[in-house]
Amino acid sequence: MSGQSSQFGLRLASQILLLATCLIALVTCPHSKVEESFNLQAAHDLYYVGVLPAVKSFNNVDPSCSEGGVQTCLATEKLSYDHTKYPGVVPRTFIGAFFLSSIARLVSMMIPRKMFCLSSHPLALQFLIRFELLLIGWLAHLRLASSVESYFQKRASELHSAQSAQSASRSNKKLRTTIQPSLIASYYLLITAVQFHLPFYSSRLLPNTFALVLVTIAYSEWFSRRPRRTAIYLVFTAAIFRCDMLLLLFTVGLAMLVRRDLSVPEAVLTGAITGVVSLAVTVPLDSVMWGRPIWPEFEVWYFNTVDNRSSEWGEQPVHWYMTSALPKGMLATAFLLPLAFIRLPERIKHGFGPKKEIGNEPLLDKSLPSFHQAVKFQLPRRRSAGSVKVASRAIYPDTTIRE
Repeated sequence: MSGQSSQFGLRLASQILLLATCLIALVTCPHSKVEESFNLQAAHDLYYVGVLPAVKSFNNVDPSCSEGGVQTCLATEKLSYDHTKYPGVVPRTFIGAFFLSSIARLVSMMIPRKMFCLSSHPLALQFLIRFELLLIGWLAHLRLASSVESYFQKRASELHSAQSAQSASRSNKKLRTTIQPSLIASYYLLITAVQFHLPFYSSRLLPNTFALVLVTIAYSEWFSRRPRRTAIYLVFTAAIFRCDMLLLLFTVGLAMLVRRDLSVPEAVLTGAITGVVSLAVTVPLDSVMWGRPIWPEFEVWYFNTVDNRSSEWGEQPVHWYMTSALPKGMLATAFLLPLAFIRLPERIKHGFGPKKEIGNEPLLDKSLPSFHQAVKFQLPRRRSAGSVKVASRAIYPDTTIRE
């Protein structure tokens, strides 16, 4: 009973610590990064102006719009949209900003105006919108932590039953150095909380952050052995928030096909249906807001891949990712990385065949995405993946797992 109480206390403490570190980053760093300016201004405009002026302009309801075009009409609105004056390098979707601003409107409606008028305090509105994204991301990590723990508890039970014939002396010797699967979720949250990237960027309105929330949920679905849902979240994310997710979608999808979690027809059908639904979500709103038919992430993909113009906006040395980005992002957790390789010689000795299932776990893809794409999106994602890997490696190889 005392063991269960201590585990519950550790779990609660790890959850609170992750939330606290995210809140500290939000409160102590209230100002905006230039990369998040689009979504922040979009959330502001959608809260104060709404979509209706853009709809009217798009449909040319106002006769004055017919001469100068939709963009000119939008820019000359009494309460103009920021993106018409500062469109940025490539167009981005309004879906995330629309979702957060809609929640903020509901909150504003529930607060009596005599008590506090949210619309009269734009900085409070900015804090609220960022807190919404922070809270959603935090809940996604709690869900992933729970899924990881459930996965390894089930694996521990299966392997413990299969290995009951082993000698007691050998098993007991290894069990003393093994972390219980029931602690995996707590350790994952603790490791995540003491890094830099996830707590800091959890409240920043970047396309990366919106995508990270959905990727985190996708991983939780994968650990819960729901491959179709995993594919749905990844396709949705790639189509709407971050086209770079195509790399992750490819590696995860390949793993699912190899494991036969999905057949080729099932994968194609799931991807096609999700892709169509994603376009039905993003194209209408973004076309109205941008004043022309548009699929934002396709234009981003075309700009970066076909035109190959991303280098126009800055380059880093080849070693930058390893010598600067990773150390800054991981902070003290870099010292935990060697723990992930302690069992590697024994894993190699026993082999990586299907019975051992080292290649059949949702950890397969963590080392596959390219460094370039990792810098652009998967840097915060790899912090999450690294947390899972460090925490889970502690209970490997299979012969050392216990309930």
